[in-house]
Amino acid sequence: MSSNIVSILLIIFMLSAGHINAQTDGAYLEGTVKDVFGHGLPGATVKTKNNAINTVSGVDGAFTIKEAFPEEEELYVSLDGYRTKVVTFEGQDSFSVILETDVSGRDNTVSLLTGDRTMSSVGASAVTISQDVLSRTKTSTLGSALLGRFPGYTSGYIRGISTTNGKAPIILVDGMVTNSYNHINLNDVESVTILKDAAATSLYGLQGGNGIISVKTKKGYDGESTITVNTNYTMQTPITTPTVLNSGQYTRLYNEAWVNDGNTDPSIYTEEDIRNYESGENRELYPNNNWYDMFINSLVETQDINISGRGGSEVFKYYVGMGYLHQNSPYITDGTVPEKYGTNRFDIRSNLDIKINDYISGYMNISGRINRTMNPQANNIYSTIFNLGPTVYGPLTPEGNVVVTETEGNSTYAKINRAGYVKTTGVHISSISGLNFDLNKLLPGLSTGGEIKYYTVPTSYIYGNTDYERWIRDMTIKDDLVFMRFGNARNEPVTFTKSTSSSYRTEYQGHLKYKNTFGNHNINATALIQKQYYNSQAAEGVQPFIKMTYGFNANYAYKNLLFTDFVSGYQGSEQFSADNRYGFFPSASTALVLSNFDFLKDDKAVTFLKLRGSYGLVGNDNIAGNNRFLYKDNLTTGGNNIGEDQLGNPNITWETSRIANIGFDIGLWDQLSLSFEYFDDRRTDILVSNNIIPAMLGVSSSSLPLMNDGEVHSYGYEAQLGYKKDFNKDFSLGVNGYFAFNDNKVENIAELNLGDDYAYPYRTTGYRVGQKWGYLIDYSNGNGYFNSADEITASGLAYEGASPRPGDFIYQDLNNDGVINVQDIAPMGYSSIPRISYGTELSMKWNRFDVSALFFGVAQVSTFNSGAGFYESFNNGTFFTQHLNAWTADRYANGEEITAPALSLNGSASHKANDYYFQDKSYLQLREVTVSYTIPADVSNKIWSKEAQVYFSGRNLFNIDNMKSDDLTVFMNSTNSAPTRRAFVLGLNLTF
Repeated sequence: MSSNIVSILLIIFMLSAGHINAQTDGAYLEGTVKDVFGHGLPGATVKTKNNAINTVSGVDGAFTIKEAFPEEEELYVSLDGYRTKVVTFEGQDSFSVILETDVSGRDNTVSLLTGDRTMSSVGASAVTISQDVLSRTKTSTLGSALLGRFPGYTSGYIRGISTTNGKAPIILVDGMVTNSYNHINLNDVESVTILKDAAATSLYGLQGGNGIISVKTKKGYDGESTITVNTNYTMQTPITTPTVLNSGQYTRLYNEAWVNDGNTDPSIYTEEDIRNYESGENRELYPNNNWYDMFINSLVETQDINISGRGGSEVFKYYVGMGYLHQNSPYITDGTVPEKYGTNRFDIRSNLDIKINDYISGYMNISGRINRTMNPQANNIYSTIFNLGPTVYGPLTPEGNVVVTETEGNSTYAKINRAGYVKTTGVHISSISGLNFDLNKLLPGLSTGGEIKYYTVPTSYIYGNTDYERWIRDMTIKDDLVFMRFGNARNEPVTFTKSTSSSYRTEYQGHLKYKNTFGNHNINATALIQKQYYNSQAAEGVQPFIKMTYGFNANYAYKNLLFTDFVSGYQGSEQFSADNRYGFFPSASTALVLSNFDFLKDDKAVTFLKLRGSYGLVGNDNIAGNNRFLYKDNLTTGGNNIGEDQLGNPNITWETSRIANIGFDIGLWDQLSLSFEYFDDRRTDILVSNNIIPAMLGVSSSSLPLMNDGEVHSYGYEAQLGYKKDFNKDFSLGVNGYFAFNDNKVENIAELNLGDDYAYPYRTTGYRVGQKWGYLIDYSNGNGYFNSADEITASGLAYEGASPRPGDFIYQDLNNDGVINVQDIAPMGYSSIPRISYGTELSMKWNRFDVSALFFGVAQVSTFNSGAGFYESFNNGTFFTQHLNAWTADRYANGEEITAPALSLNGSASHKANDYYFQDKSYLQLREVTVSYTIPADVSNKIWSKEAQVYFSGRNLFNIDNMKSDDLTVFMNSTNSAPTRRAFVLGLNLTF
């Protein structure tokens, strides 16, 4: 099926590209769009007021209109970052339009759910970033281009989180709900809009409570066709990798932990063994293996090429694009795997618009992505690298058999080379088709239309299954290599199995629009009806998710002074009972443009000033994951018995947010811009478990009906500051930065008071969502450790679980009962979602050079370090640099630096969430720097290119953070995580 789709798309691509040379001859009007220094401005939109004519300027700012239109017709010429200019056509054959820069962005396009508007007319909270800005990030993924550019967007969330249930925003691609934007080729993206408040999202009713990310792909235009080729090569190298201790260090730390655990038997490593490991004289008997360097490639390479064509005429407009990406795997193989590990990705897109006659037009957007990967069947490669110590011989015996240990029966080598592989082919296919009807003959300004949307993700898996013999070394024989068979597995030939998965989504939408002007009054209204189907398994008998929406939007504008919107969504879901299925979600917003009033209209200092505000209701039905129909009792069967697992609640409903948003936007001296907004979100009806009814009633809380009793209050603000100035025709400078703060508080969660025995009787109520809890270390003795057995006795403290040893942490007994247990844990730090995020983007143009740099940071975000890389007891002994100076009696007595509690192979009282393992995850990152050079025209013309540009970019160049370990970056949770990589990109962009 996927091959047929791709074939169709290829035919469309070639037909569309052929249209480049098949346009109607004879231009009615030619012109150029320039800045004040005479530079041509590409990408400027030239259109009539009714949008009947709409074209885009080319790379040199030139545009051509091939349709005749009457004299005295007004043309609107606009480009983001410049002030829109209205010119009157008076019968001339050509003219030039000069646009002035406008850092305030008053005329920038903001893409709302019901259509594009200028920023000055929008009272809702919405921010649109155009492709010109996104393309500064030389990456193959859209997500990388978003981070650091949208105030309030970080960690995949918009304005933090406001619920204990589903927190992610919904994602729209060309108006269709999708699970993610990872299937979109960044080269095909026209713009991305973040919709934040109820006024911007209430059209999606019970889906819009967490905000919306709306992606628009490129369309064709009426004008000269262009072909663009963008190709690049990327090298990725780890920013840091865990420091692997040598076998001498490893054995000494192992013996230290062995003794600390109270073992009286001799360790497997004698002092003589340790000396032999340290000397390195016989690496066959006393190995020193660095498994990380042996199996993880420090260089990952990516090749990416994209070709697109864009243009059209009055009748037919098109955008077509194709892309191919190859990325090799970070795993080093021995050549026995039949194919190289890695990723091959193919993209194709065709967006077509056709004018059937003066009253009917249509469009069809088709896209496909084929993602083919070849990977080891084992999915936890990094976690096994440190499961085998550096003292283990290997990876193979002299006879070629796989070496393992008694505690780790699967080596990293075997997982990569001997444990089988999986070939995955994931196909993303989407289609959006629609018709629009101009009903101007019936009523001026009236139009209607409808569209059908389809998106499917079929995925196939081919597994190469095999097994292998496992051998362990006999460590009782020191002077020779002797191996013993471990387990019953044998070397097996590869056998193949196959599986598939699939999901699909369909949407049907019809709308009626009315737009008209009555003197100084403008009215724009839209009514729509939409039905959504989503089947996550695409299997017969599986009930799809169904949503029905009736939406309405009315916009009123008085002159260019006052803009008011009323938006409502009446939406229902089959997830809820028939009597409680639909909800009404109204919202309103207002924008008052004070700079268009007479008292400010000609002010040289305040060149733009807008006040805005909104209030409304919006919902969230992502409340129970894959658990459905919670209004019904959940019956279970086993044998001849039927049981009631969880009681249903027929009154279960969605979460409701009441969101208020106020703000202002100001431009000063046509060089500075400032935006500020404050939001307040009160989320009620959050679905929670009933934890108040005591278990003594004989009913487990997990069996009781869920209730809509939760409430979270979130709030915050966002500020954005911009500066841009063209100093002369060869030099310009721009800076755009933002600061965003969000916080929340759980007002109610149906939480049981734990009692007076607890230092903190509530663990969620009254705190932010995701608040971290841990033990506070008592540093009153100077270092926070029990430094002797006598000190443990004198403390009078009893620890539940593992008893403290000398070298373990002293915890504060917060409830003063003499026992250290969960009753003593305290709130620490924040949550894993940043309260503060900020970003700054610098852009500079000098002659033919363009330079941009993007900084991004977060603050007041925290977690606890644990597992591999921190707890040395992980897999019976994994040691890192901080363990080299762990607590010992001698080290304490000598006043030496102590960097870790006393070591243990079995786990200790220190291995808990506490001050020591608390980690501040704040950071400031130089996300990227891009330098591009535009090749002189006399050179690029030799290869028939209108414009040629070479660029070099670096990503993840450096971080400033508070990490307690140099073995990890702030983006890694443990040594089991894949390393964060720094990327360097060299590319070429050609326009024909």
